[in-house]
Formats: sequence, C-alpha cells, structure tokens
Amino acid sequence: MSENRSHKTPLAVGDQLLIRRIGWFEASLFNIGQIIGTGIFTNPATILSNAGSTGAALLLWLLGALAALSGLWGFTELGTTFPRSGGEKEYLKQIYLKPRLLVETLFTISAGVVLKGAGLANALIAFGSYINFSIYGPTFSSDYGSRGWAFGAITILSIITIFSGKIAVKFNSTITVYKLLLLTFLVFTGIVALAGGFKDVSIPGLNSSTINFQGTTNTGNVATAIYSVMFAYNGWANVNYILDEVHDPIRNLPKAAVFSLSTTFVLYLLANFAYFGVLTRAEISGSSLTIAATFFSKLYGGSFGSRVLPFLIALSPLGLATTLLYTSSRILLEAARDGLLPFADYIGWVEPRTNSPVFSIALLWLLTSIFLWAPPPGNVFNFIVSFASYTGYLFYLLAVAGIYLLRRREPELERPIKLPLFFGIFFIFFSLYELIFVFVPPVKNTTVYAYYLPYVGAVILLVLSVGYWYLQVVVYKGPEKSYNARIIREAEAAGPSDENGIANGQEKVSEIKEV
Repeated sequence: MSENRSHKTPLAVGDQLLIRRIGWFEASLFNIGQIIGTGIFTNPATILSNAGSTGAALLLWLLGALAALSGLWGFTELGTTFPRSGGEKEYLKQIYLKPRLLVETLFTISAGVVLKGAGLANALIAFGSYINFSIYGPTFSSDYGSRGWAFGAITILSIITIFSGKIAVKFNSTITVYKLLLLTFLVFTGIVALAGGFKDVSIPGLNSSTINFQGTTNTGNVATAIYSVMFAYNGWANVNYILDEVHDPIRNLPKAAVFSLSTTFVLYLLANFAYFGVLTRAEISGSSLTIAATFFSKLYGGSFGSRVLPFLIALSPLGLATTLLYTSSRILLEAARDGLLPFADYIGWVEPRTNSPVFSIALLWLLTSIFLWAPPPGNVFNFIVSFASYTGYLFYLLAVAGIYLLRRREPELERPIKLPLFFGIFFIFFSLYELIFVFVPPVKNTTVYAYYLPYVGAVILLVLSVGYWYLQVVVYKGPEKSYNARIIREAEAAGPSDENGIANGQEKVSEIKEV
C-alpha cells in the first residue's frame, strides 16, 4: 500500500490554497458551459456532410450521448475517489505508476497545454465568425477578421479571470444560463415553425424525405462525424478539473454530472430536429460554421434574424471560452505544482489578493494567440476539432480503462460511485473505434487538407511529449524540485502532527464535507 501511495498529492497551504466557492449548481454550469459552446451552433453541417444522411446524423447524436454518459460515469467514480483538481492529470498519475509520471506528463503537454490552447482558439474563431455574420451579413467572409475578434476576446477574458476568480465564476454562471435560454429559444422556434407558425417561409418539415438514411457513408467518414458529435458533447467532465474549488465534491460532483448531461442531451436532440425540419439540405451544407444564424435568418429575416440573433449566438462560444480558460488554468496550475512544466514556480503560483493562478492564465493567453494567428487561412476550425479530439479521447480511454486496473491494485479504496461494467466496456470500445477508424480513407474528403493530417499531427505531438518527459522528469528532475515535493518534505520534517494536511490521493469523506 505504501508503494502505491508514494505518488500522493498534497493540498496547497496558506495563501496558495484556492477557495471553495462553487456549489453543485454552479459546478453543473461549468459542465454545461463547455458542452453548449460552439458544437450545436456550428457542427451539425459538418456532421451531416460526413454522416451522409440525416438519419445517420441523428443516430450519431444518440450514440454520442451514450458515450458521454459512459465516460461521465467513469469520471464521476474517479472524481469521488480522488476529489482533487486536475481531472485526467490527477487520475492518470494515480493509475499509471510506471514509467514514473510518463502518462501524466503526456496528458499535461498534449492535452493540457497544447490542446487547451487550441480549444480556446477554436471557440473564439466561432465567436468571431458569428460577429462577422451579425455585422456584415451572411455573404461576408473574413478569416483574419474572425481571428481579430477572437484575439480581442481572449485578451479581455484573460484580464477578467486574472483579476477576480469570483467574478469569473459569476460571469460563467450568468452566460451559461443565457446559453440554455438561447438553445431553448432555438428549439421553441423550430417547434413553432414545424407547427406552421411561419406561414410566409417555406420549410421542408419532418418527414421521410428529410429524415432518412439515403447517402450514409463509410466508416472513415462516420468516425470523423463522431468526432464532431463528441466535440459538441465535450465538457461532460469539465468540473473534475476544479474540484478543489467545489463545496463537498463527493456529494456535489454526481449531482452536477446528472443535471448537466441530461439537460444538454434533450436540448441537442430537439435542436437537430429543428435544423432538419426548417433548413433544406443545401442550406445546411452551405451554412458551414453558422448554421444557427442561417436558421434564425431564414425564419425571422430582417435585421432581427440576420443581425441581432447571430450576435446573441456569438455569446455562446464566448461563454465556452470563459469556461475553458478558467478550468484549463487549473490543469496547468496543478501540473506546475507537480513539477511537470518549466518555470513551475511561476505557473504554479496563485496571486493571494485575487486567488487566481496569474501565470497559468497568461500562458493560456499566449498559447491561444499562437493558435489563432499561426495557421494559414482555410478550414482551421475543423482541423482543430479533429486534432484536439483525437488526443483527448486517447486520455479519456486511458483514464476509464485505468479504473479497472486501479480496482484490482487497490480494492480497499473508498469509491462512492462505481462505473457499471457495461458502460465501461462500451466507452473503451467506442474510444478504440474513434482512435483507429479515423485512418480509414473516407469516401469523400470534406476538408481542404488530407483527411489523416490532424490525427497524424496528434500522434507526432505525443511522441514529442515523450522526449519532453525524459528531459523534464528524468534529467532535470522537475518533480523533486516542485511545490508539492517541498510541501511533503516540510510535512514529514515537521512530524506526525502535520500529516492531516497531506491528501494521500484520496481525502476522507468527512474532511471534504467539513471544508
């Protein structure tokens, strides 16, 4: 047992301890805030293009919901077993002990550093696209114009998050409630349209000619379509990254998980029926990243449909960026405190006056800026979706599969929530399908780049991360010099009286509830 617990994670002390300010409802809004981001307002056109038929597309949305439920169940077991911030970073550290910190480091660099910056850029490019649509109309297109709006947004959001963590949480909660209302309004508008409420507008309706399986494509295209579906569901475990700031996480994490996924699933399914019933196949295909704006513009017309509503939709990816910035900065904070990042004393530092990890937020601002401006003009949005999703699902797979390794190695650990075997096996095979079948050549390539390019890029990033692990962990011995290592040494030197300040990977339930 002592060998297994040698990878214990200490709690921060003094003014470096993040405040527990988040209840179960705000925690669920952190999940919803990332789930309802850009996907449901941008991805249906891409999903339909790759799935080949509306029937197949709807089945993929259902399959995605089942996969998200399975993964969420697994992450709820891990989060209640190890109620600490960091998400996969923490779980992979507890599960894969050898080679020491290798899997945790791979996640930190590829998913925690690079792909979180890519995800922020992705969300804000969608924000910029909708702002352009709102100001200049549906025929205007400016790749660098969208990036300019995105750069301004990430700069403002970074400043807000740095100077007040409390305001950042309140802003996220407010804009997430707004997004729920916006998506509900879209669904309600679709119901009214299908009931004949817009008599002057010609719509295809829901029938056998609009909902069918004609044109369904091969496994390669379907795997790509599923990535877009899962990107729309991504965020189901977002609150796991900030559990150190959640009141009573063992009780509140399951409540937040159930509420967030069930709410978004119902709204997603109804929104797709609204799209397919109101827009023609040609209108959906031509909408690209602005399908929701096309939907509202067709029904409402005038300045309200073509100007006001697209602007209101733009606030959704802006809210996603707010959520990502907050939670991703906590991943970098915890990784730095484990000694997995260079300049760890800076990145792992919390400003006492604002209770914010200033330098981890600044690092995310820099990474996002690079992803915004470095790629050449073109279909950068879909590239980032595929690139980020591939590596993301690799670590989801390792975490969920690791549940069974951990149960075998440490059966005595208290597990308030347990992942049922069926859902665990389903998620493992689903993730394997996603990792393997994206390399099957598609019947038609729906992008301007080679279909395999984002996935090869993700694999190359993982290989490079192994080299980084060797330098940072083996050669430089960053973990031995880290903030967490210093706390452990100081506690051990102080004697048994301070041992309660150390979290042995799993804090006692009673201790968590008293915080």
